[in-house]
Amino acid sequence: MVKVLDVSAISEQIRARLDEQRRQHQGIGDGLERVRDVLGRLEGEVRSLVGGARGSGAAPTSTQVTKNVPAPKTTPAAKRTAAPKPKSTSGRAPRGENKAKVLAALKSGPMTATEIASKTGIGAASASTMLSRMAKAGELVKADRGYALPS
Repeated sequence: MVKVLDVSAISEQIRARLDEQRRQHQGIGDGLERVRDVLGRLEGEVRSLVGGARGSGAAPTSTQVTKNVPAPKTTPAAKRTAAPKPKSTSGRAPRGENKAKVLAALKSGPMTATEIASKTGIGAASASTMLSRMAKAGELVKADRGYALPS
């Protein structure tokens, strides 16, 4: 007579072993997640230091990285006395701020991109681009000289 194995008992034993292995390796998984996070932050720091790779879609070459990244200080004293760097500002206006400045400037009447740039402090190229986009979107109208708010 053929002996039929109790499949549920075997299945339960395998599940118990898998659960035990998962518990043993949980620490490794957590460590891997931390390493992945650190690598992501490191990549962002390198890209911000290189600067030239931003917006190009291309990863920086090792030559670019070594040319633009200062050599780390390796002395223990330098590590203890180094003050934390303040977060750098990007020099960019907060989202929507330039548009609000342009609309406020145009309340006094039609203006050219150069006039808006000097009145608002926005760069002339940025003002020109913004005016063109706003005109295409229907937020502004092209006047005889420059742009104006729609009537």
